[in-house]
Amino acid sequence: MNKGKNRTTKVHNAILIPIILMMGFVPLFVHTFQYNANLSQFDWFSAGSDEQVDFFFIWKMIAIIIIGTIMVAVMLYQYSKKKLFQFENAFYPLFFYTLFVCLSAVFSTHKYWLIRGCDGLFEPIWVLLIYIISCYYAYNYVQNEKQLIHILKLAGIGATIVTLIGVLQFFKLDIFKTSFGKHLITDVSMWKRLNEMNFSMPDGTSYTTLYNPNFLSFYFGMLIPLLVCLFIATKTLWKRILLVLAEISCIVCLKGSGSDSGWMALAIGMLILALILISRKKKAFIVALIIIIIGVVGVISFGVQTEIGTTIKNTICGTYHINDYYSLQEVHTGDKDVTLNIKGNDLHVAYVISNDMITINCSDSDEKQLELSLTDAENNIYSIADSRFTEVYVQPLLLDTDEIPGISITVDGVAWKFATIDEEGYFYYNYAQKFVKIDKTADTGIFYDDAMSKRGHIWNMTIPLLGKHIFLGSGANTYMLEYPQDDYIGQAYIYFNSYQVKAHSWYLQQWVETGLIGTLALLIFLGWYIVKSIRIYRRANLNKSITWIGFGIFSAVFIYLIVAIANDSNVCTAPVFWCMLGLGLATNRIITNDEKLFSKFKSQH
Repeated sequence: MNKGKNRTTKVHNAILIPIILMMGFVPLFVHTFQYNANLSQFDWFSAGSDEQVDFFFIWKMIAIIIIGTIMVAVMLYQYSKKKLFQFENAFYPLFFYTLFVCLSAVFSTHKYWLIRGCDGLFEPIWVLLIYIISCYYAYNYVQNEKQLIHILKLAGIGATIVTLIGVLQFFKLDIFKTSFGKHLITDVSMWKRLNEMNFSMPDGTSYTTLYNPNFLSFYFGMLIPLLVCLFIATKTLWKRILLVLAEISCIVCLKGSGSDSGWMALAIGMLILALILISRKKKAFIVALIIIIIGVVGVISFGVQTEIGTTIKNTICGTYHINDYYSLQEVHTGDKDVTLNIKGNDLHVAYVISNDMITINCSDSDEKQLELSLTDAENNIYSIADSRFTEVYVQPLLLDTDEIPGISITVDGVAWKFATIDEEGYFYYNYAQKFVKIDKTADTGIFYDDAMSKRGHIWNMTIPLLGKHIFLGSGANTYMLEYPQDDYIGQAYIYFNSYQVKAHSWYLQQWVETGLIGTLALLIFLGWYIVKSIRIYRRANLNKSITWIGFGIFSAVFIYLIVAIANDSNVCTAPVFWCMLGLGLATNRIITNDEKLFSKFKSQH
């Protein structure tokens, strides 16, 4: 009898292995992978730069797809054995979201990238589908508290390694900058050139195996509240000591990341989560709510008068619009000249070539010729003798390897280079070293451009895209192909001559890639889990360890969703989130059934 029971336990634990791998060990993958970006066909991507090397994303993507395939195989095998799947109504909107993920892919014009993934995220359609499968798999196969603890313990091994690497980086002991680390994460063919390889992260910055310090706000935003709840759930002294050390290490990593969004999300999330627990007693909740409101008002009122408060306010809200802060408002490449709007004044610049000499002509909106004054004879740089265009400089020069005659116009210290091509008029020589036409791009101006570490500008440029994606999106991981990469003024002043890969907001990116209807379905699913969790943890027995484990998982998911307002889903952290979400749904089901919290609740099979 015991042998049969042990065999059953082993089978059940084996089924949990894909969840453990997805949560605990996928984030660890760091290794070289050479790939073809296939982006040089676009004006904003440098010709001849398609061959790229990735360290942090593609092997994680591959691991996710392999583990997800195993999950599908397990479920198909279980179904063939007539093992019924567990289900609840919350999954209807999730499956509806899945439908729109697939439809957006079918009708996408960017199929090469939605199948293979794009630079900087590598979340093609297969990865998105496996996230959903992971969530349901965890929900379906976690049946009790022992399995839950088993998953968290073994996945915690991977999380521990991720954290230790981050702690070492914080203390300027970056393993990826050592000879051993470089050998570990590169192919043998690269070992003779390891001295040329160096990650650009400043010493003391924690980025661990997750690449982008901003991604740590997701990862440790989940771990920090979870560890607090696990500390409460366990009664064993040595386990509590380990959890305290783990918590301190996570805080060190988050500090080392320099991510403001992580700390803000934790502060807001923990406050709301505390209110949920306090609301178990109505009087205590009212008192706590009044105290918090008074405290928040007081902190804001006092904070805005301090240097720290002003810094926080400016970080969140921003301080300027590009058009108000910089001189250059617009640039337009016409047939006969280049027009630059400088502080509301149009400057027309053209050039002619005579006897191999480039002569520059400048005029205002009234076609009045403007006098040029030579300010740098060695480099042939001229200033404009007009008070409307002070600190604007023009210079004749040769562009590209073909030495095409052109001009440089410097405004706000930024050089803009132009040339006439054939009989098509003037072209801008962009950061990708390609000649392109340039005109004003759509910008809502809703946010200050430097809000949330300059996310405001990206959001201003993303919002105009939303209208074309009401029904269907552009397809998984194709945001960068929809974003107006010809936002050259933004590139000059905000993100310094680079193309945009992500929206820096999971919700905006979902809308662009999946469509509004699909995004709403996803939000309904997430909202369903949040509301159900609040109802459960306002009633469940807090003397039971599973209640605190469940609340810890809910806290992790909740804070991830707050961080997602200003950060993006990625293969480094999203697998942990989706599995955590599945565990949260499973734990809610277990607690509800055990305590019979809602008389109308029935476990559906």
